[in-house]
Parts: sequence; structure tokens; C-alpha cells
Amino acid sequence: MAAAWLASEFTKAPPASGDWQPQYRIPSTAEFRGGRVTVRNIRNFRYYPEEEDTHPGYYSKEYDLSKIRRVWYTAAPFNENGLAAHTYLSFEFEGGEFLAVTIEARKTRNQSYSPWKGMLRTYPLIYIAADERDVTLMRANTRREKVYVYPVKLEDPRIAGILFTNMLTDMNSLLVNPRWYHSLFHNCTSEIARHVNRIAPGKVSIFSWQLWMTASADELALKHGLLDTRLPVDRMREKYFVTEKSLKSGDVPGYSRLIREQ
Repeated sequence: MAAAWLASEFTKAPPASGDWQPQYRIPSTAEFRGGRVTVRNIRNFRYYPEEEDTHPGYYSKEYDLSKIRRVWYTAAPFNENGLAAHTYLSFEFEGGEFLAVTIEARKTRNQSYSPWKGMLRTYPLIYIAADERDVTLMRANTRREKVYVYPVKLEDPRIAGILFTNMLTDMNSLLVNPRWYHSLFHNCTSEIARHVNRIAPGKVSIFSWQLWMTASADELALKHGLLDTRLPVDRMREKYFVTEKSLKSGDVPGYSRLIREQ
């Protein structure tokens, strides 16, 4: 019976459709035309008075890949333990536009997230293009998590466009060829590391324990020279902590700029 269960587990294909939770129901897509990309269904939800009370919102926008000015790495450790965090990237464009790309476990209406279930082919992987007033505001203001937003070090400005294109291409691909989320090997942080290694092979070791214990992933990024700071990790976290700024600013049009003000 155990052998039969293992066989079924490892041959189970990830579903392409399902009764998804509201925030995962409509996937983001990207259409490339030369040096420009139109991103559709950018998620812009609000979550109040409780996180489960979703207020759906979406928009579409065209971006010029040559106008990306900075990349930001966000880490939000889960309050219930000191081991795991959600991490994602945001891309800052000329003119003060920001777009986040968050990699998550796509859950159905009757599912809740469990790291243990995440090792057993329970959730498909999904890439979501999101407004920071959705993905960051929710973590800082609704969950009251400790959220850190770090500048990414770019040796060559063109890397930002390559990374953005790479992630959006995978976002599209998962809608045709779904893959499983895995709490250790295919989570938000390890997927970001995979994209980094596509551009700079071997930059991040796939055996780094911080890819599994993701609350320390910012320390890993600092160690490998991926963050644009020379501060030690404790002072870095102090400088780039944004929860209090997010609570102070609230849901305003200039939210992304305000939480980055030093």
C-alpha cells in the first residue's frame, strides 16, 4: 500500500484548473512585443477588515523593459514562527511605477497553506503580477508582519530587464505546463534563486539552507552580494524595515515611494 501511494504521489500531475481561492482565480499573463510587455490581470486586491475579506481588483499595463530602474527584494517573515518567510521581487520603472512578481502556492477554496502538505504535491505553483498595495500592504497592515524591502545590486542595468522577462515568461508557461509547489525545493525563495542562476550560473548554491529556512533568505542574498548595501545584516534589516512606514502611509497612490523613504 505504501508503494502504491508513493507511485501515485510521484506520478500525480498538477491541476490546470480548480475551485481556486479568490486571489488565485484569475492568473496574470504577459504579452511581449519587441522591447515592451503588456501585463494583464495585475492583482490589486484589498484585504479588510480581515485577510479573508477580499475586495478584488485588477488592471493591465504596458511596460518598457528598458525603463526598469531598480529591482527590490522583499522579505516578510511569518509571525507564527521564526523559520519561514515569503519573499518576492518588485521592479521599479522610470516615473515611479512599481510591479511585484510573487511566487506562491495556488490554493483551492477549501485549502489552507501547510509546509508539510507543501512537500506532498498539494499545491500547484503560480506566479502573480501584483500591485504593491496588494501584496505588501496586506502583509504589513493586515497581518502586521515584519516586512523588509531591500534594493538589489545590479552589476549591469540590462540584468533587470532580463530577470523581469525571465519571470514573466515562466508565469505564462505555468498556465500551459503546470508545476508543483514544494515547500523546500520549489518555494518562493528557491524559485527566485533559480532565476538568478539562469542569469549568473552558480551564483546561489541550491544547497543553501536559507532556501529552505526562508526567514534567513535576506542574509543569504547579502552574503552572495545580491543586495545593494554594505551594512551588516542586523543594521540592514533595521534600515529597510517598512512595516511602520506602511502603517503610517496607508493605502495611498504613492504607497511604494513612501515605504522606501529613508
